Amino acid sequence: WDYMLKLKERGIAKHVGFSFHDSAEVLDRTLTDHPEMEFVQLQINYADWDSANVQSRACYEVARKHNKPVLIMEPVKGGSLATMTPDIQAKFKAANPDVSVSSWAVRFAASLDGIVTVLSGMSDLQQMEDNTSYMEHFRPLNDSERATIDEVVKILNSIPTIPCTACRYCVDGCPMQINIPAIFSAYNTYLVYGSLQGAKNSYKNAIKDHGMASSCVHCLQCEAQCPQKINITERLKEIAKVLED
Repeated sequence: WDYMLKLKERGIAKHVGFSFHDSAEVLDRTLTDHPEMEFVQLQINYADWDSANVQSRACYEVARKHNKPVLIMEPVKGGSLATMTPDIQAKFKAANPDVSVSSWAVRFAASLDGIVTVLSGMSDLQQMEDNTSYMEHFRPLNDSERATIDEVVKILNSIPTIPCTACRYCVDGCPMQINIPAIFSAYNTYLVYGSLQGAKNSYKNAIKDHGMASSCVHCLQCEAQCPQKINITERLKEIAKVLED
């Protein structure tokens, strides 16, 4: 904290703030302890808005309580909200056939009060042109558009996923050192958002220095430990078919 404030005193940094990845409770405590911070960067998107893990809404409300401007990261959730399943894409297109699916996510974030900027990752010229097309003359979401997003969130929440709580009881005794919770998380990305490439990227991270899903030897020790009674070995077999090249 002190180092950055010294940079500001020297004119090297114009404003001092921080990127945050934790609970709203921790953010509240941090801003209380460091009122000198001028802004907060938060992960905010409509899929994580009421998430118990990410706590987008709760963290945003804490930042507003402390009168801190917000920079938004992950408005499209790593690209997941740009792909989406066919039924969700159809719902967005029915509401407005002339805009991209990703534009709904970026505009949701940018419509919030107290926002400095929305950091949207782009990987090609087409994505940049799409972003600038609706952000150059920005128009906040109206009530009808918010209702469409609410419907999409309901669909997302209704999609059956692997009910893993990442307790990791299954990992310690695995003879193949398979990072089962991380692999399940990657697969759930595919199930919910239809983002195969995004799921494959997460899967590659999950198997770094660990066994692949196809490495499972079906010893069943993981299933004996699982509080959620997940049929782990069969799910790993299923995942291997989808996420392993």
